Amino acid sequence: MLEMVDSWVDDGTVGSVAAAVVGRDGDVLERRYAGADERSLFALASVTKPIVALASLVAVEEGALELDAPVGDHIPEYRDGPRAAITLRHLLSHASGLPETAKDTPTLEVLPVYPPGTRRCYSNEGFHIVGLLLAAATGMPYQRYIDEAVLAPLRLDAWLPLPEDEAGRAIEVRDPGLSAPGVPFFNGPQWRRRGTAAGGAFASLDAVAGIAAVLLRRGAPLLHRESFDELASVQFAGIPGGLDSFPKLYCPDWGLGLNIRGEGGPHWAGDAVSPPTLSHFGASGTLLWVDPEAGVALVCLTDRGTYSGWMLKPGGWPDLSANVIREHGRVA
Repeated sequence: MLEMVDSWVDDGTVGSVAAAVVGRDGDVLERRYAGADERSLFALASVTKPIVALASLVAVEEGALELDAPVGDHIPEYRDGPRAAITLRHLLSHASGLPETAKDTPTLEVLPVYPPGTRRCYSNEGFHIVGLLLAAATGMPYQRYIDEAVLAPLRLDAWLPLPEDEAGRAIEVRDPGLSAPGVPFFNGPQWRRRGTAAGGAFASLDAVAGIAAVLLRRGAPLLHRESFDELASVQFAGIPGGLDSFPKLYCPDWGLGLNIRGEGGPHWAGDAVSPPTLSHFGASGTLLWVDPEAGVALVCLTDRGTYSGWMLKPGGWPDLSANVIREHGRVA
């Protein structure tokens, strides 16, 4: 069912793609590479966020953080004013009220555009704060904590940030956009060295399949079931909003670090996946979804930015997802 990704390379839609289907027990059922191989590292962009969310919940289980404690307990700038009520739960579920981006404003100076808990506003700025919160609570750089809490225990070929000695394996992203004048997203050394919590990870196909396996196994071996149930439950149900940069997409329901498919559309995973499906996509052309009812997950990593909307056209992600559900999906 993954053969259709070959056509994306053949017709020039993307230069490289790697895709995998993961089954309920966490095993990879099918892999497909075109213009890439098992050693290729893809810029994950916002598919980094589920990894950061897993690390955050490990920190909660270890007692370093609390989901509902004020961020100001660890970050002094958040102790008063309109940010004083913001919690880790708000940040991970995009309900903090912080904007999606705030260029030219230092992270700790960004203010909410909505009161926390009142509107879904997908926020890279919020995940920058999650990184700072992890660092303050654990006493180590958040990149190191994420490695020790998630990447290393699972033995994943994934990196945050991308080390110089691994840079030769990283595939450059086409149509990357700019994070600042002269600083391209994903490709430039300056950007890769940052290792942002909002989108700075690089990983192989099997590494992201490993994250999918954890989600299919309801958090094991990283999280207790209760923590996973929090991750997979809609937070602040019923509040309006979604993804401002893709307003035509339907994505109002979020758990902790992952979208919950719900009902309605259009949605990047299409209509074939079930409502409880957990998913995320990245602006570098990456996709991860996990359907607990069908017992299957899809990882699809490419090298083309999503700004043109190529991945939502006929033959793109929704059609690929429908093929995977038809071939591999099964009721529990």
